[in-house]
Amino acid sequence: MAASFEEKLDRLADQLARSSEEFDRRLKASEAWLRRSREEFDQRLKAFDQRLEASEAWLKKSREEFDRRLTEHQRRMDEADKQRAEADKQRAESAKQWAEHQRWMKQADKRWGDIANVQGEIAEDLFRRNAVTALRSHGIQVDDVYTNLKVPGVREYDIVLVNGHEAVVLEIKNKLRGDDITKFLHTQLPQFKTAFPQYERYQVYGGIGALVMPREQEVAVSEAGLFVLTQGEDGAAHLQKPETLHVW
Repeated sequence: MAASFEEKLDRLADQLARSSEEFDRRLKASEAWLRRSREEFDQRLKAFDQRLEASEAWLKKSREEFDRRLTEHQRRMDEADKQRAEADKQRAESAKQWAEHQRWMKQADKRWGDIANVQGEIAEDLFRRNAVTALRSHGIQVDDVYTNLKVPGVREYDIVLVNGHEAVVLEIKNKLRGDDITKFLHTQLPQFKTAFPQYERYQVYGGIGALVMPREQEVAVSEAGLFVLTQGEDGAAHLQKPETLHVW
């Protein structure tokens, strides 16, 4: 017998209830993930407060100016809805405000890029200053240290530490991503001796350092036979030697 309209309606209500419950579950999971991500970001950010004080002040001022301009823009839009007779004038003003907003956003994007570059320079400086001592503690003597060693248009390496027969090539990131490991391991390191043939007879080791490196990435880097450089809670750099150090 065909289901009655009431039964169909009940089934539809059940489906809607289940969909609502699933949505709530996913929303809670997303909120939890966002909360954990924010907590991790806040912990990392504390270590850079002193160095980024000037940049943060600029960003705060930019945000206040952006909010002020956005509020003004919204006020003008609301006024346009109430005053239809001035609609053309208000649309022109809104276009002008939007262009100004775009200009400010581009400036903010540029400053964010500048901050990222500063963080990258901080990371390179931190690991460069500590890598020599750390490598010596693992039995690798360092005679010379090179930064941004490159062949224009071919390849660039962040930090290279060498002695008479060994070279340690370090890739430094502000925040490490999964594809950074793959690219360094399978592209950059294998091409090092080709880019710099003077090291053809050297034993070449690799390492990856990052200010932000989750535990699972530390394990992945170590299992790839690479040195792992991280920043501890004390702000100092730490170097871990893998159980099996890969030689190129």
